[in-house]
Amino acid sequence: MALPSPKYDLTDIYVFSLDEKVPFRPLLVKEERLLQSPDSPRDVVLKYISESITNCSLGRVDGTTLPIFDLQSIWIALTKLSKVEMPDWLITCMECATVNTVSLELDDFRIVYDETHAPRFLLKDDLIVTMRYPTAGEIMESTKVEEYVEFYDMASICIESVEHDGEVITDISIEEKVEFIDNLTKREFEGIRLFFATIPVVQNAIKFDCVECETENTAIMNGYFGDAEYGE
Repeated sequence: MALPSPKYDLTDIYVFSLDEKVPFRPLLVKEERLLQSPDSPRDVVLKYISESITNCSLGRVDGTTLPIFDLQSIWIALTKLSKVEMPDWLITCMECATVNTVSLELDDFRIVYDETHAPRFLLKDDLIVTMRYPTAGEIMESTKVEEYVEFYDMASICIESVEHDGEVITDISIEEKVEFIDNLTKREFEGIRLFFATIPVVQNAIKFDCVECETENTAIMNGYFGDAEYGE
């Protein structure tokens, strides 16, 4: 006798970059097992997370095509939906350097969006550039080879179109994009740098009193996979 086919309740989760809600099923044991090695390289963790998101959306969303902030936001929502227990976090006190064990609250994670952020902007009078977000797949490919993604290379990859004297150019090779970036002045490149500096991020402001010196700390965690840094 065949085992019964599993059925799952679906829950809508908002996907920021798509500006729409997508139905997801909860995480299953097969997805949780993928992440049993917390010390895995970053590209491996991103691969597992991307696969899980693709699976849980029943193929409606390809996790590798999402920007990192969406990947993190959806993963947090799936963790809450699936009632996965959160591990405690070790954060050093900014005053006395004592390591504190701090509990994380999933409800405290938020997508922080800078209102000045715009994918299309003027570099100079006759030159407009439209950018897109780097995808999880692109970051995975880059980090397989290097410990970090070269900023200028990622900027080149993320050029979507260039408008010059009213003509919009979209069919641009990666070599042409690299050359375009290399020939910008420092002032012109600041527009592209600002695009990346204001990309939406998933943040959690973690407040705790040090167990040793009782100093009140605020650590800002950028993303569920990120490190905590001191904030205001």
